[in-house]
Amino acid sequence: MIVRLLISVCFIGILNTAFSQVEWELNKDKNGIKIYTAKESTSKYKDIKVEAVFQGTIQKLMTILLNVGNTKGWVYGTKDSYVIKKIGPNEILYYSETALPWPVSNRDVPIKMVLNPDVKNNSLKVSAAGIPNAIPEKKGIVRIPYFNASWDVKSDGKNKLNITYILKMDPGGSVPAGVTNMFVSKGPFETFNNLSEMLKK
Repeated sequence: MIVRLLISVCFIGILNTAFSQVEWELNKDKNGIKIYTAKESTSKYKDIKVEAVFQGTIQKLMTILLNVGNTKGWVYGTKDSYVIKKIGPNEILYYSETALPWPVSNRDVPIKMVLNPDVKNNSLKVSAAGIPNAIPEKKGIVRIPYFNASWDVKSDGKNKLNITYILKMDPGGSVPAGVTNMFVSKGPFETFNNLSEMLKK
């Protein structure tokens, strides 16, 4: 997925494994997109959750997510993204690099993404896990040591999608507070706002 969103999210969070126990605070609510943050005592970063209601179909969303070469067109701040290996029809290992403002080094990570559509229930679950050692590290870029993202998507069968996206990540290295604050809501909102427009096409 979506590493710029991952990065923007990563700056603020490692998710509690018991999602139901997280106390989410609403940071932004615009254009059918809600951005939440939460802080757990065991992490120095905040968590991010995105809830959105968009026009579109599950098949269209799957096509967008699997076309990782096009993420620069909609995922906030993505500098480079490409497929490393196609594992199956709905499973890929891909690379993504996120551009960050100077003097912070760019981040990158190989990601294994698996899409599990449920036609009977008009739903889709997506998991995206970082595989840091899948390819050698690149000079001048900080490899993200850990991230895990999930999508829970439900369709009403009439061109409307209800999406819940949650991400946990350790960005690695040092991240100034000012940069962290930049991505609390801007990165996730811009990414999902762009996704909304793509789903309409």
